[in-house]
Amino acid sequence: MGARFAVRIPVLASLFPPAVRPVRPVPAVLVMLVVLVVLAACASVPEKPPAAVPATASAPATRYNVARFPIEHYDQDVDHWIRPDAADYDRPLLGAQEQARRFDALRARYFGTGARDPSPWNGTWLAASLLNAAGARQIADSQARRVRRFDNGASGVRKTYGENFQPHTSAWIRTIEANMALAQLDASHAGWPYDAQRRGITVDNALVRLLPTHDPAFYDFREAGEGYPFDALQDSALRPGTPVYTLARSADGAWLLVYSPDLIGWVDARTVASVDERFVATWRAAAQRELGAIIRANVPLADTPPGASAPRYRTFAPIGTVLPMTRSRDGRPAALFPIADLRGQAHIRTATLHASSLVAMPWSLTPRHLAQVMKQQIGRPYGWGNTLFYNDCSAETRSLFAPFGVWLPRHSSDQLRAGRRTDLRDADIDTRLRTLAERGRPLMTLVHINGHIMLYLGNAQRNGESVPMTYQNVWGLSPADNSRRNVIGGAVILPLLKTYPEDPQARSLAAKPLFEISVIGESDAGAPTGGGDAEHAPAADTPEDMPQ
Repeated sequence: MGARFAVRIPVLASLFPPAVRPVRPVPAVLVMLVVLVVLAACASVPEKPPAAVPATASAPATRYNVARFPIEHYDQDVDHWIRPDAADYDRPLLGAQEQARRFDALRARYFGTGARDPSPWNGTWLAASLLNAAGARQIADSQARRVRRFDNGASGVRKTYGENFQPHTSAWIRTIEANMALAQLDASHAGWPYDAQRRGITVDNALVRLLPTHDPAFYDFREAGEGYPFDALQDSALRPGTPVYTLARSADGAWLLVYSPDLIGWVDARTVASVDERFVATWRAAAQRELGAIIRANVPLADTPPGASAPRYRTFAPIGTVLPMTRSRDGRPAALFPIADLRGQAHIRTATLHASSLVAMPWSLTPRHLAQVMKQQIGRPYGWGNTLFYNDCSAETRSLFAPFGVWLPRHSSDQLRAGRRTDLRDADIDTRLRTLAERGRPLMTLVHINGHIMLYLGNAQRNGESVPMTYQNVWGLSPADNSRRNVIGGAVILPLLKTYPEDPQARSLAAKPLFEISVIGESDAGAPTGGGDAEHAPAADTPEDMPQ
């Protein structure tokens, strides 16, 4: 707007005679009318169209490499695939003892006090496994690698761009690096003493970043599967009420590097409140009495402060959020959740919820209940690394199984540890699909392909052929040359076909180089039976697979 007025101000000046000429007084109202008419004309006169941009390498790219996949060609009614009239609709998919073991492992990961419980509040485990020389070195090395990964000036680094399509500068990454104050993670500080004052809890949904910045880092958007929403710095999200331990603080105090039950990463400091021993004891005891899980999308958490006439909204709880549970005076289910006071200290509040929003854990893992959660999630948009607090593929499966007390790691390749694993990377597509049908248990089998994961629903007849049906949150399909994307962009039910008639050139998901299945409830010979991966701590670094 400023440039447009800059070139037209002389037009306004030319309407008035030079100051040296004698003129008759002009009524002020008339002057204002003339000015307003001219300004209106300025706003409506079209500008001269810009000259055509020559077809050079720097010309704007056209997104010819993106199309929309017609997912409506495939029935998205959950009841069509998980039949309410089936004889086993209310039959548990996990035995009571197995489910109890997995639930105990989940609770230990969040709140445990045993020597082998990797809870962020467990000083015994932290001191022995993370705050020692090896742990300090691993964390420091991980952070240094992350800085280098996003340093466009370093050799061999894949260039990243900001939201303005401009490559990130050296000054950008150096500013972030300085704010990380990496000296506090130096291995010479090995043997960090465990500090109970570093314990905290999330009081809001918290995006987990690879580096302490809200700035995005996109790869070249002209390449298929790059650009928005694939911010390479976006890793995950923590839900309200998640225990954390602060490993480092940014120099400006705006960011915390936290250890959580799921992963290590940087979060906005405003999303975390400090906890004291009294809070921890109260929260643990409540979680031990009864732990609840959210089973509806984005349930508001609100409480009524003393003296207030109406509930005060605090935040929302996504599906799979785990919170201590109690009952209101009228018997309705209620969730305990934390808020922060002005000093950043955590306090416990209570939100009374509808029975359709909160269930006691572990919820019976039946087809009915699994379908109930699935109906809440299907059709919701894809969110890479929980962008905008939506799910990506592995966040989808985590959210789906959490209410049943089945903890899954955050990243897709790690989730295969939840059950008996079969590696089919060397098999052809026919063998892969046949093995999935033979060895897979409907609703309990994860399928992993090149950084993407999905849930096997069972086989169904399509055009006279038996094909595997899957539930997954997927970005889209691509041809073998990776030149474009046929975007789905959400949680859907999709068959694993050799070819899709909507896009015959698209490569089947079952034909990717990597293809593995894992049956939940069946443990590998070398894995602890029913252990649910309880003793495996979150990795200090994040896999760099970006399956889009």
